[in-house]
Formats: sequence, structure tokens, C-alpha cells
Amino acid sequence: MRKNHLALSIAAMIGGFAGNASADAFSVGSTAGANSSSATGFAVTPAGVGHMLVLPYFTTQAGNSTLINLVNTDTTNAKAVKVRFRGASNSDDIFDFQVYMSPGDVWTANVSATADGRSQLSTSDKSCTLPSSVSQAFVTDRLPASYTQDQRYAETREGYVEIFNMADIPPKALTTAGVTTTAANALFTAVKHVSGVAPCTATTLGTLTQNPTDTLTAHTLGFQAPSTGLFGNYTIINVPATTTYSSELTAIVAESAPGVAGLGNIVFFPQTGTAATTVDAFTADPSLRTIGGAAANGVQNGAGTSVSNTLPIITAAFFDLPDLSTPYLSTTAPGNTAPLIQAQTLTQALAVKTITNEYITDSSISAKTDWVFSMPTRRYSVALDYATTPFTRVFSNFAAAVGAGNDFFTRTSTSLVNGQICVTADSQKLYDREETTANTGFVISPGTASAVSWCGETSVVSFNAGGATQPSALGAKLARKDIDGGSAYVQGWAVFGTAGPTVKQSGGPQAGGSGLPILGSAYLKATNPAVGAGVSGTFGGSWNHRYTK
Repeated sequence: MRKNHLALSIAAMIGGFAGNASADAFSVGSTAGANSSSATGFAVTPAGVGHMLVLPYFTTQAGNSTLINLVNTDTTNAKAVKVRFRGASNSDDIFDFQVYMSPGDVWTANVSATADGRSQLSTSDKSCTLPSSVSQAFVTDRLPASYTQDQRYAETREGYVEIFNMADIPPKALTTAGVTTTAANALFTAVKHVSGVAPCTATTLGTLTQNPTDTLTAHTLGFQAPSTGLFGNYTIINVPATTTYSSELTAIVAESAPGVAGLGNIVFFPQTGTAATTVDAFTADPSLRTIGGAAANGVQNGAGTSVSNTLPIITAAFFDLPDLSTPYLSTTAPGNTAPLIQAQTLTQALAVKTITNEYITDSSISAKTDWVFSMPTRRYSVALDYATTPFTRVFSNFAAAVGAGNDFFTRTSTSLVNGQICVTADSQKLYDREETTANTGFVISPGTASAVSWCGETSVVSFNAGGATQPSALGAKLARKDIDGGSAYVQGWAVFGTAGPTVKQSGGPQAGGSGLPILGSAYLKATNPAVGAGVSGTFGGSWNHRYTK
């Protein structure tokens, strides 16, 4: 899949269902017994440890690098972890691989820009990965063929990361029925560190090129139902500008009861370029699904009719799976609607109705503030077909799975502007530090409308930067707007309404909309003008957004 290996650019700087899934795919779920899938729902946890992690924003723009640390807090089981980088514009897959984390392991990597402007990942970590080396440039194959090379490379420089536990790897082998034996698990032995280095035994890892078509086969490969235990941290560092920002990855727990972590379905797929089969049962991504909109649970175009495009828009390989929509819960019956149910359930867990944070743009300290708005499940509702002229929005058809009118991103709530899918805030209000407020009168650049429209999946809003092309705290370029509050709103706080469409919840529809699945933080950059010559006076700070649901 990934052949072009690059030298390390920067050294490490900071350190199931009861029964089987359909054939020709893989095993989702676990047989009854000690390793049965038990999770029935999702929750974003403030504890920060979960089955799934989302890094809302990475960047290699303007001299930035993004450092990522993943931690396996499970000191008994190893974990098979999927890592996928998606682009800021439209959630395109720009790099993905698997990491096999030993019990108690920490995996680290750095994402920086190559000399030609493409993002690359560098790691000297001793954990096993598939492919065996992941230190290389990001991949642009899924980006528009109509773009120049420079445009495609630019699309790799910002985005978000989805990370999740595909399966636990226990120390002892399992029988085909999932019963623990006294024999050593060969896969555990291959990935467990010995004197600080994992053996990564080639013959054992080589068995992972096969696609298990049922749960029992997954057990023979060494896998059992995935438990919680992952957490992560990230740092955006700019060495030339002597600025850093750091925070935690958002953690999502698959729960068996409120506040109780359960076991998910085994969601392992081989990290190979072989064409995937029965893909509709394992992803809600409308660019990968093969069923047209005239059929149930298929794909529809922007007019709400069966797509005229040839389906699938992208022929899925096994490395495209799993994703965040691959069924993880024990309560979802297998079939083509299962990923749509998963996507909606996960989106409901992430959905928020308002976003609040601070902004500081005081010129006396050259302060700049950027807010990141990342929507990590939007891809499972809407994607772009780059083969059409102009590009065409294609939507997953949720009606057959969860009932009509249950889409978080609809034809009317989204639009297409300059090759990016957009969604508009329901409201926005600025406050200064002295209680003065305004919800009109300021300017959103580009354009002159006073409503914030987030174009791109990972959108950045800067405050009082002088325009969306001017320098800002993060130096974002792919999907950015600028709010000009004028001299009245230099520093204070702001709130954005994100009610979104009304979507049926487990307790019935919620008035005023059900929210949008948005994550992110505010990033502040400032300079102390009083420092002496030769001493850096540049500082950075970040604060997670506050939400209401």
C-alpha cells in the first residue's frame, strides 16, 4: 500500500454479534462467552481514556509540527490500533496504518512537512506497525485528480486523526470458540516488548494479511473483543516561532451501561490493498458504499435522488476498513444498515448545541486567537465525488436504517463552496470583557455575511487577523474564516449556536435541533515586548471548547 519510504525528518522530540458476519468480509463481534461484545452505546468521557480517540486538529502549516503520544493503559492485553489521518477539506484519507501496542506501551510520532510541502510522519518507536515502516510522506491518491501536485500536497497539511482499538490481543491463545487456553498467544508474543523492543515476528504478523470471515477465525489469529484503555496527548510545536500548544485527544468509550466500559465488536481488517468485499456492511462512508439511493440504505446525491455517478465512487481496499462507522456495538444487527446506525449513534454522542470559548487579540502583546471546529463523523453522512464537474455532494441514505429525517447533515443544512462542504452556525455572539455583546455588525471573511459558515471538515476561525489570508495563531490555510469584531471586540468570549437539524434521539426529538458533532479548542499566540534581546518572548496557550448538549 505505502511504498515510498522517507528518512526521518525529525528525531523523537517528545517522547460481537452472536453469530458470524457475512462471508468475504471479516468478523464483527464475538461469540458468547468471556470475550463477548457487551457495548450498547457511546459516550465522550472526561476521564480521557476510551476505546476510540480523536485528535481534532493536526497541522504542518507555517513551520508547525504535530507530535502525537498514544498510551495503552491496559497492562494485561496488547491492542491492535487503527490510525487514520483525514484531510481538513473533506475528510479524505491521506494516511492510515495499524499500530500493535504492547501492554502498558506508549507509541510516539511526529508529523511535519517535507521540503516539497507534503506532510510526513516520522517515528523511531519500537512498537510493531503494519506496514512495518510508517515513517513516510502522506498519500495523495484519494485527492482530486484535477488538482496540481502542489494543491494535493497542500491538502495533506491540516486535518484530524481517528484512532481506535480494533481488538485486544490477550497473552494466552483462544480456541475457535473464544475459550482461553494455557498456550501462549503467538500474536501477543510477537508484539510484546522484550528489553524495550517488540520482536515484530514476521511470520506471525504475516498471518494478518488474511481477512477473517468470522469471529472464530479472528480468535485463531490472536484477537479478542476490544476493551477500553487508550489515551493520547498531542503537541503542536513551531520551533522557529518558539510556540507550543498541547492538549488531550478526545476519548470515546463504548459502554455496556451508563458510565461502565464494555467490550466492542472485533473490527480487524488486514492492512492491505486487496479490494474489500461486502463493504456496505462495514462502512457508512458514501464514497465507498456500492448501493444507489433508489435502494434502501444507499447513496443519494444533492437532489435527494439516486446518484447518477458510478458506484462506488472509490473502490474500497481492506486498508479503508475499519473506520469509525464500522459496527462496534453488540445491539446492532449485521447488515447494510448497521454502519449507518453506528454512524448516527456515534454522532449523537458527539453532538453539541453551543460552543463557547475565549478570544484575545490585544495588539500590545501581538495576541492572535484561532478556534478549531472539527466534525469527525461528518464523512459518514456526506462526501464529495471528485470525478464530476463540478464536484458533487453524495449523502448516505439514513432513512432505511433510522427513519426519515434523521440526518445530522442534510441537503439543506450543507452547501458546496470552492470544493469544500460547508455548514453554517445557527447563531453567533461576541462578548467583550466588560459585558458588551454583539451578534451582528461584525464581518466574516471571506465574504461580508455576519453568519459563520464552516467550510471544510476541520475548520479554523481566526479573530481580528485582518482577513482569512493573514497570519494567525495556527497559520491555517485550508479551511479558514476570520471574524472582524472591529475595535469594540478585541478580547472577551464568544458563543456559537450549533443546533443543526432535529434528529430522532432515543428519548424522542429534541426541540431546536439535535446539535452537530463538533470538537476543538481555542489557540492563543502572544509576544511579550519587554523581553531582552536574544530572549524569546513568544508564548502559546490552548483551551478546549465548552459545550452544551
